[in-house]
Amino acid sequence: MRAGPDTAYPSVRSYDRGLRAEIYGCLSDRSWCDVGYGQDRGWVSGYDLAVNYQGRQRTIVTLSAAFGLGALTFSMGDYWDNHYRQRPFYNDRYRWERYYFESYRPSWGTRPDRSHWGDRTVSGYTLRRVLMRAGPDYGYPALARIASGRQIDIFGCLRDWSWCDVGYRSDRGWVPGRDLSVTYQGRRRSIGTIAPYLGIGVLFFAFDKYWDDHYRSRPFYRERDRYERHYNEAYKPIWGPRPDNSRSRDQYEGGGRTRSGEQDRQPVIQPRPQLEQRERTDVRVPPIEPGHLDQKVQDQKMIPPTKGRKPGKWNPPEKPVTEEIVKPEK
Repeated sequence: MRAGPDTAYPSVRSYDRGLRAEIYGCLSDRSWCDVGYGQDRGWVSGYDLAVNYQGRQRTIVTLSAAFGLGALTFSMGDYWDNHYRQRPFYNDRYRWERYYFESYRPSWGTRPDRSHWGDRTVSGYTLRRVLMRAGPDYGYPALARIASGRQIDIFGCLRDWSWCDVGYRSDRGWVPGRDLSVTYQGRRRSIGTIAPYLGIGVLFFAFDKYWDDHYRSRPFYRERDRYERHYNEAYKPIWGPRPDNSRSRDQYEGGGRTRSGEQDRQPVIQPRPQLEQRERTDVRVPPIEPGHLDQKVQDQKMIPPTKGRKPGKWNPPEKPVTEEIVKPEK
């Protein structure tokens, strides 16, 4: 009995011939069947199972569909979680899940488009000499130069497989997906064409957390603000949602930096001091009667500026002009 419908899966236990077991169902081609015996549950080849049919024992693979044996599919993640959590080989489930994707057969059912257990590591290889960088963009600093054909650990990729988060020796960083390959069905293939079938996890790039987790001891961490500006200015939606409460300095003290990258200084507007409000009192101004004005002032008239006068300024009249009041003769 094995932990999956293939001879490569780990052994659950072995049985002697003639034991009675329960068959829960088989794959559509009856090549493997899901069998239970006591407290054990696993897969046994259809050629090693026989049932009584029409008065004689017949192997499972030779029976027709009229026997009514249920057709099952094999979903490794759910099956292993339900039956093998206490087994030693469960700790190595990532490696076996990788084998599940690499040796997938249509009779197992619908192929999952990603890993069942989420975070997982896939072994890959570099297709050419490549630089590992501190972010998924050529503007981030280089960490290490990896030669062609070197084995690396792939922790996940952006959802378009353009960049992948990888580990090489003691370094951790990002490498273009087109420079990576993985082994699939016995040969190496570019990661961009085969990643969905391997269940490689889809990752986001959060600058704050990634740099704080991996680069605090690096010399370029002193220039964190500079590369944080690059993160904001070169931001791509493929990196994931931009954190609203990020430590990225959208506005720098004294610099007035805006998210769009402008470096203009913004004027600081001080609030107006509020004047002390006093109780309002109405003041009435009595009307001025014409007779109250000095007659001489009433009779004075301004003479337009003449030569020598300065325009735009008030100039006193050269000579007051008075009108002679002629009294009518009686």
